[in-house]
Amino acid sequence: MEKLASGLGSVGRVLEAALRALLRYPLCDRCLGRLFARLGRGLDNAERGRAIKTLLAMFLDELRLSDEELRTLAANGGLPPGSVPELGAGAPAACYVCGSRLGEVVSELGERAAGLLREMRGEVGSFLVGVEAGSEYERREQEVIGSLGLDTWESVRREVKRLVGKRIAEELSITPRFSNPEVIALVDLERREVRLRILPVLLRGRYVKVGRYISQMPWIRRDGARKYKLSVYEACQNILKLFGGRKLVIHAAGREDADARMLGDGRPLVVEVKDPSRLRLPVPSLRCESPGPVPWVTAVVEGRATREYVRTMKTRPSRKTYRVVVVVPEGITEKDVERILGLSGTVVYQRTPTRVLGRKKDAVRRRRVYELKVNPISRHLLEVLVKTDGGLYVKELVEGDGGRTTPSFSEVTGKSMSVVMLDVVRVESPV
Repeated sequence: MEKLASGLGSVGRVLEAALRALLRYPLCDRCLGRLFARLGRGLDNAERGRAIKTLLAMFLDELRLSDEELRTLAANGGLPPGSVPELGAGAPAACYVCGSRLGEVVSELGERAAGLLREMRGEVGSFLVGVEAGSEYERREQEVIGSLGLDTWESVRREVKRLVGKRIAEELSITPRFSNPEVIALVDLERREVRLRILPVLLRGRYVKVGRYISQMPWIRRDGARKYKLSVYEACQNILKLFGGRKLVIHAAGREDADARMLGDGRPLVVEVKDPSRLRLPVPSLRCESPGPVPWVTAVVEGRATREYVRTMKTRPSRKTYRVVVVVPEGITEKDVERILGLSGTVVYQRTPTRVLGRKKDAVRRRRVYELKVNPISRHLLEVLVKTDGGLYVKELVEGDGGRTTPSFSEVTGKSMSVVMLDVVRVESPV
């Protein structure tokens, strides 16, 4: 009985708040019910508002309202006929928030949104509804909420999202997805319009680069001439054509120098197709190659990706293994090899290399060398396998960059060294 008394007290507080609202504003069932949207499970706001008005009508005699208040309540609440017979039946006032049109507007917008998605002919498997902010509905709703001080309400935008989304799902049998939808149906309550925003297609995969002097992105000099004839970006252009997109963006787990090859199973990559007209292509079978008789760059798509995947791929550290061929004019001794091998497990401090200072901020980075394998090819040539943290500048690890990288091969041997060939042979996936 104590729980019942407590519950009845809560009902009284709801009725008291609803009465205050209706004595000040005319509200339709839906807009009144939305003030108490957090109360009662499985109820539509229109049902909730109608139930509250019915309870008010049942207890009118207990409320002891003046005739003027009864007339206001009857007009603002559209109470059931006969609730206040001694005052006569007046026409209910239009809802202050929506002009008593919200149900009609939502139905119309739901139909338009479903129609637009239907025109995409099976290309859409998931969607989300968004509602433009700043409508007159929203402004008036905020006024009502501010005057009552309630914490049980939901916004008109949220209700419209839910109802339009329900209409789309029922008519087209497609699923609303709150994370990474394919299409967003954007609703403008003020103009009673719907437009579709097709989200970019994100495809994860890897690329292999077997040629040298190939940049990741097209490199155009200041005079408009190309520095390199080919780029990884251009090798992926076929994906843009397949999806009928407007623009291609590539995201990679780091980048190798243009004169370095990317071998092994390749570097993790995400290809982003903006404004695609085709969304449902089977992606694991997609493969693209650079144009020409020799496929210097090959990209293979492994599946779909998300924005979270892109962020993780680009920010989470990943280890890399390099093959570097080094020339030593003074010649190599066994002691030199031992000193280089002694750098295994060492933390290397690198100031931004001189060769990239024009493009990157001068800073010091700390990277670890995990493992080194040294193979003397001749008295003046070394082949070295280096396993290190991603982001370590391998050329500077060898050459020292005038002391900006320490320790370096050159520093520990006391000999001048130069890199003549560099290959990335493995990039561990950061995801």
